[in-house]
Amino acid sequence: MNASRTSKLISTIQICVSSLLTAFIVIGLYQNWNGGIGTMLADIFPELAIILGTLIPVLVLRIKHRSQVAEGYLLPLFLLFLSLQTIRILPSLTSWAGGGFLSYSRITMLERFFFMSTYVVLLYAAILNMKSMNTVKTGTYVIFSLIAVFVISCIIPTPSSSDQYNKHELIFSLLVMMVLICAVSTYLVSFISDRESYHMKRFLTFLLLSAGDFLIVTLEGNLTGSIIGTCLFVIGAVMLSVVSPKGY
Repeated sequence: MNASRTSKLISTIQICVSSLLTAFIVIGLYQNWNGGIGTMLADIFPELAIILGTLIPVLVLRIKHRSQVAEGYLLPLFLLFLSLQTIRILPSLTSWAGGGFLSYSRITMLERFFFMSTYVVLLYAAILNMKSMNTVKTGTYVIFSLIAVFVISCIIPTPSSSDQYNKHELIFSLLVMMVLICAVSTYLVSFISDRESYHMKRFLTFLLLSAGDFLIVTLEGNLTGSIIGTCLFVIGAVMLSVVSPKGY
């Protein structure tokens, strides 16, 4: 399967995931309309920004995608993992709706996996962008890397509730930040090496998306951090939506 077909398949999955998550949010808002809607919106808005901020670029990619190399399907995969991170809001939605069938520990484990996978995929895309990796073997590298990330996500102890402090979460966040910095820095090196404007645009786009997402995830519950993170993410999503077809 070539990169274009793989990209369209991943994009289709992304559209379905975003639609389902949006439906969950709308149902949660409707069922809690008469109680604490303001607090609920404050918690949900950053997640909704991520869902829509990944959905719009992926719709654009379905129309503009021209790449026949592995880099072409890594971007939709990056966007898919970004949107999947928002499952962290599901326990709150079910509790607001009067249910409680979702396990916090399991959701946290999956969120960790999606969180780190997002930037592992971005790192591979950045390396491919420099043409310093065999594109034929990239898919294999990505699969094994994602398996390793899943194992790491499973073995890290998980608190039973969001109120419990877990030092392992801090270590995990620092590890994710290192991968994030490596990925974004690689895009910067690409620009420095050839000075082409679209490489600078890629660097700025992924810097804004990554910084915004990282702030939203790691500063969850912090109003200032959520606002700044959401603004950065939305700007990055807009830039990605108008990215030059040269490359992706």
